[in-house]
Amino acid sequence: MDTKKKETEWVLQEGRLKYIALLLAGGAVIVVLLQGLLYFISPLQNKVGNQSSKETATQEQIDPFAGVSLEARAVYVLDLKTNTVLFEKNSQEKLPLASITKTMTALLARENISQNAVITLSKDDLATEGDSGLRTGERWRVGDLLNVMLIISSNDAAHAIAGFVGGGSQNIERGTPEARAQFIAMMNEKAHTLGFPQMEFFNESGLDIIDVKNGAPARSGGYGSAHDVALLFAELWKKYPETVEITTHKAARIVSQSDIVHVLPNTNEITGQIPGLIASKTGYTTLAGGNLVVIFDHGIGDPVVAVVLGSTYKGRFDDMQKIVGAVRTLEL
Repeated sequence: MDTKKKETEWVLQEGRLKYIALLLAGGAVIVVLLQGLLYFISPLQNKVGNQSSKETATQEQIDPFAGVSLEARAVYVLDLKTNTVLFEKNSQEKLPLASITKTMTALLARENISQNAVITLSKDDLATEGDSGLRTGERWRVGDLLNVMLIISSNDAAHAIAGFVGGGSQNIERGTPEARAQFIAMMNEKAHTLGFPQMEFFNESGLDIIDVKNGAPARSGGYGSAHDVALLFAELWKKYPETVEITTHKAARIVSQSDIVHVLPNTNEITGQIPGLIASKTGYTTLAGGNLVVIFDHGIGDPVVAVVLGSTYKGRFDDMQKIVGAVRTLEL
């Protein structure tokens, strides 16, 4: 009995040992498998980590405007496709507009008069400051006179257009002071309608208004913020792109209805230096300093409007080139 009992115990013990051996062998296999799995997973984790680091670095791009030094008092840069503000500086401050005022003159002329209507220039039309080569008695299509006004920033053209558009209704004779006063009222009403609270006009050209007592500039012919100028210029371009197209050329040859040829340079000196330029308008007076607004294509179908107000005569061009260069580095 003892022998059988011992044999039985030995068999059981041997079974237990085999079972333990199997467990240990299985554990070793599992360890090997886990080590192999970790071998393959680790590079993947590193790859994912590196990818995450790259994405974080991309998201934390350095602001391209951070190191840009601008002379302008106010700046506003807007992506018109996404309505994203790319940069701004004192963008709501009310400042003198100088000849950027003519963008409102152009908008009202397009909205209120046929482009084929003909204006005969009077002596009074040519009485404003500045000489763009227009002549008394010369006949002009409104559309062509707008081109003259926008490319060379002609004050005479703006004066004639205001007197023509402001007259002809409400018993107001065209080309009279009353007609021009009516046009100024239309400009201010339009600014209010468009929702531009900082915008205010006192003449159609933006010329500084001189104090007759001391001969010094008393106030600007037009005021507005960089923000409002951007939206106004965008409105003009969106509704009448053919009207502002003239401002993309370095110079233009324009013929009046009197068959007088005018070869006019663009007041925007950097027209040929802005890739994808869509439209531009300059402004400069003693009170305003140097102003400039441009619309350019950052990519196909991705227009950006940029405004600088209160710079210097040359500084406005330098400022705008810096702004355009900074925008070009952005992935919009």
